[in-house]
Amino acid sequence: MNHLTVGVLTLALTGGAHAHVVQVGPPDPHFCETIERIKPNLILKVQTRVSGRITDQTTAPFQQSFVELRRYFSEAKQVSVKRVKTDADGAFDLGLVGPGTFRLLPSPTRAFRQPDSLVCRSDGRCHLDIELKVNPTDMPESTCPVR
Repeated sequence: MNHLTVGVLTLALTGGAHAHVVQVGPPDPHFCETIERIKPNLILKVQTRVSGRITDQTTAPFQQSFVELRRYFSEAKQVSVKRVKTDADGAFDLGLVGPGTFRLLPSPTRAFRQPDSLVCRSDGRCHLDIELKVNPTDMPESTCPVR
């Protein structure tokens, strides 16, 4: 069976629905950089053990979900420092992190909004209880990479 035949069968089974993709204006290769301002959301003054727990608005834990810590240099440049997975209860442990300016990304997708600011004590220990809020996924920026 060739691709044309499969397409005809699919249309026949779905009632012949049609869709068109329309692009207005020229494609902008810098669209994702222009729609949001990236700022650091975690500043550590001293070497700190960073751990925490991630839940959604219903208090359900983010199970087996990636958490990434990036060193923040500028809006256009952040470099991954550590990447870990949460456990079945949504807990994560990034271990010891040196002082600096960072961007902590507790959600690997744009389905949830990244936190604007995370606060740690300056005593070398930081436990973050992060409740992520749902983002709309039908907006043009929902296709952009997580920053």
